[in-house]
Amino acid sequence: MLEVDRINVSYGDFHVLHDVSLKVEKGEMVAVLGANGHGKSTLLKALCGLLPIQSGTVRYEGSDITRLASTELVQRGLVYVAEDRRLFRDMTVLDNLMLGAFNTRAWKCREKTLDQVFALYPRLEERRHQLCRHLSGGEAQMVALGRGLMSKPHLLVIDEPSLGLAPNLTAQMMETIHDLNRAGMTILLVEQNAALLTGHISRSYVIEEGVIAQGDLSAFGELQ
Repeated sequence: MLEVDRINVSYGDFHVLHDVSLKVEKGEMVAVLGANGHGKSTLLKALCGLLPIQSGTVRYEGSDITRLASTELVQRGLVYVAEDRRLFRDMTVLDNLMLGAFNTRAWKCREKTLDQVFALYPRLEERRHQLCRHLSGGEAQMVALGRGLMSKPHLLVIDEPSLGLAPNLTAQMMETIHDLNRAGMTILLVEQNAALLTGHISRSYVIEEGVIAQGDLSAFGELQ
């Protein structure tokens, strides 16, 4: 479904990603692991059209998408959920969710998708008219994921879903993401806490200093 072949990405003069390659097959849940500052978020942003790729190729559902803008990728079903959630804090939960359905494909079935999001996160239905500035961290992450689902993704790309959440909420969030995968959604995610992924993912890649260093969870001793 997604093939990344030797891409290179820089921030200005700083070369961040070096000949990075990976694959995500349809129906898989694949993780990218690694410490802060080693290129995980840069990789996701580049794949989703938010950062330019200097060289290499990204293919999605058989098409070369290396130079496509993020808006075109969302229309094609490649949807990014950002690490910082990027909610509109002075808008309601409902308004933030509906913004996810802006593309033509998703807008046609927005009400049905909204019902599915509320079934997944009943808390959001209770808070639908509340301003996002008043949400807890867990609720804000639910809105971010819900907004991604409103875009009707074929491949959902999630950056650090556990960031800033209490331990009990991180396990719940990961179980919800796993449920989406079991229901047929393809997922690529970045995570620092490898222990959260046990029993959930199909495969993993470990990135160190902008290079894919290990394609196996055994790199993380806590999972032994």
